[in-house]
Amino acid sequence: MEYKFKKYDISSPNIKNKTYSFGIDYDTLRQEEETLFEINSHAWTPQSIQELIETCTNVEGENTIDYQVDHGNLGLIIDKDEVAFFNLLESEKETEDFTWSIDKFINFLNDFKKFVEQNS
Repeated sequence: MEYKFKKYDISSPNIKNKTYSFGIDYDTLRQEEETLFEINSHAWTPQSIQELIETCTNVEGENTIDYQVDHGNLGLIIDKDEVAFFNLLESEKETEDFTWSIDKFINFLNDFKKFVEQNS
Protein backbone atom coordinates (compact mmCIF):
# COMPACT_ATOMS: atom_id res chain seq x y z
CA MET A 1 0.00 0.00 0.00
CA GLU A 2 1.54 3.25 -1.15
CA TYR A 3 -0.77 5.51 0.88
CA LYS A 4 -1.53 5.60 4.58
CA PHE A 5 -5.26 5.33 5.11
CA LYS A 6 -6.86 6.69 8.24
CA LYS A 7 -10.08 6.34 10.19
CA TYR A 8 -11.16 9.65 11.73
CA ASP A 9 -13.60 9.90 14.65
CA ILE A 10 -15.93 12.72 13.62
CA SER A 11 -18.47 12.23 16.44
CA SER A 12 -19.41 14.76 19.05
CA PRO A 13 -17.71 13.94 22.36
CA ASN A 14 -20.96 13.07 24.18
CA ILE A 15 -22.33 10.71 21.52
CA LYS A 16 -22.25 6.98 22.31
CA ASN A 17 -22.58 5.75 18.72
CA LYS A 18 -19.44 6.93 17.02
CA THR A 19 -19.31 8.16 13.43
CA TYR A 20 -16.13 7.69 11.46
CA SER A 21 -14.73 9.16 8.29
CA PHE A 22 -12.44 7.04 6.12
CA GLY A 23 -9.71 8.52 4.00
CA ILE A 24 -6.07 9.42 3.78
CA ASP A 25 -3.68 10.65 6.46
CA TYR A 26 -2.95 14.19 5.23
CA ASP A 27 0.57 14.27 6.68
CA THR A 28 1.63 11.33 4.49
CA LEU A 29 0.59 12.88 1.16
CA ARG A 30 3.03 14.31 -1.33
CA GLN A 31 2.41 18.01 -1.93
CA GLU A 32 1.32 17.50 -5.54
CA GLU A 33 -1.36 15.01 -4.40
CA GLU A 34 -2.73 16.88 -1.35
CA THR A 35 -6.12 17.08 -3.09
CA LEU A 36 -6.45 13.35 -2.45
CA PHE A 37 -7.18 14.21 1.21
CA GLU A 38 -10.62 15.37 0.03
CA ILE A 39 -11.56 11.73 -0.55
CA ASN A 40 -12.25 11.55 3.20
CA SER A 41 -15.91 10.84 3.89
CA HIS A 42 -18.14 9.11 6.41
CA ALA A 43 -20.17 7.69 3.51
CA TRP A 44 -17.55 5.19 2.29
CA THR A 45 -18.43 1.51 2.53
CA PRO A 46 -16.74 -1.46 0.87
CA GLN A 47 -19.77 -1.67 -1.43
CA SER A 48 -19.59 1.99 -2.49
CA ILE A 49 -15.88 1.63 -3.24
CA GLN A 50 -16.56 -1.54 -5.26
CA GLU A 51 -19.21 0.33 -7.24
CA LEU A 52 -16.66 3.04 -8.07
CA ILE A 53 -14.15 0.37 -9.15
CA GLU A 54 -16.78 -1.15 -11.44
CA THR A 55 -17.61 2.29 -12.84
CA CYS A 56 -13.93 2.78 -13.67
CA THR A 57 -13.60 -0.59 -15.39
CA ASN A 58 -16.72 -0.03 -17.49
CA VAL A 59 -15.74 3.28 -19.13
CA GLU A 60 -15.43 2.77 -22.87
CA GLY A 61 -14.23 4.74 -25.86
CA GLU A 62 -14.26 8.50 -25.50
CA ASN A 63 -16.81 8.48 -22.67
CA THR A 64 -16.05 10.15 -19.35
CA ILE A 65 -17.67 9.84 -15.95
CA ASP A 66 -17.96 12.79 -13.57
CA TYR A 67 -17.87 11.61 -9.97
CA GLN A 68 -18.08 13.47 -6.67
CA VAL A 69 -17.28 11.80 -3.36
CA ASP A 70 -20.43 11.68 -1.22
CA HIS A 71 -20.03 14.08 1.72
CA GLY A 72 -16.53 14.87 0.50
CA ASN A 73 -14.84 17.58 -1.51
CA LEU A 74 -13.19 15.51 -4.22
CA GLY A 75 -14.33 15.57 -7.81
CA LEU A 76 -13.12 13.09 -10.41
CA ILE A 77 -13.29 12.90 -14.18
CA ILE A 78 -12.75 9.28 -15.18
CA ASP A 79 -12.03 8.01 -18.67
CA LYS A 80 -10.74 4.66 -19.90
CA ASP A 81 -7.09 5.71 -19.49
CA GLU A 82 -6.85 8.11 -16.57
CA VAL A 83 -8.51 9.90 -13.68
CA ALA A 84 -8.33 13.65 -13.10
CA PHE A 85 -8.62 14.86 -9.50
CA PHE A 86 -10.22 18.18 -8.48
CA ASN A 87 -10.46 19.81 -5.07
CA LEU A 88 -14.05 21.06 -5.07
CA LEU A 89 -13.25 23.64 -2.38
CA GLU A 90 -11.16 25.46 -4.98
CA SER A 91 -13.96 26.23 -7.41
CA GLU A 92 -12.00 28.96 -9.19
CA LYS A 93 -9.57 26.38 -10.59
CA GLU A 94 -10.32 25.26 -14.12
CA THR A 95 -7.71 22.53 -14.45
CA GLU A 96 -7.21 19.29 -12.57
CA ASP A 97 -4.94 19.19 -9.55
CA PHE A 98 -3.29 15.98 -10.75
CA THR A 99 -4.00 12.83 -12.77
CA TRP A 100 -3.40 9.12 -12.31
CA SER A 101 -3.59 6.26 -14.73
CA ILE A 102 -6.83 4.30 -14.41
CA ASP A 103 -4.83 1.24 -13.29
CA LYS A 104 -3.16 3.17 -10.47
CA PHE A 105 -6.53 4.51 -9.33
CA ILE A 106 -8.16 1.07 -9.35
CA ASN A 107 -5.24 -0.35 -7.34
CA PHE A 108 -5.62 2.52 -4.87
CA LEU A 109 -9.37 1.85 -4.58
CA ASN A 110 -8.79 -1.86 -3.96
CA ASP A 111 -6.36 -1.01 -1.12
CA PHE A 112 -8.82 1.57 0.25
CA LYS A 113 -11.65 -0.97 0.14
CA LYS A 114 -9.58 -3.45 2.15
CA PHE A 115 -8.85 -0.75 4.74
CA VAL A 116 -12.52 0.18 5.07
CA GLU A 117 -13.51 -3.51 5.36
CA GLN A 118 -10.96 -4.06 8.14
CA ASN A 119 -11.92 -0.90 10.05
CA SER A 120 -15.70 -0.79 9.77
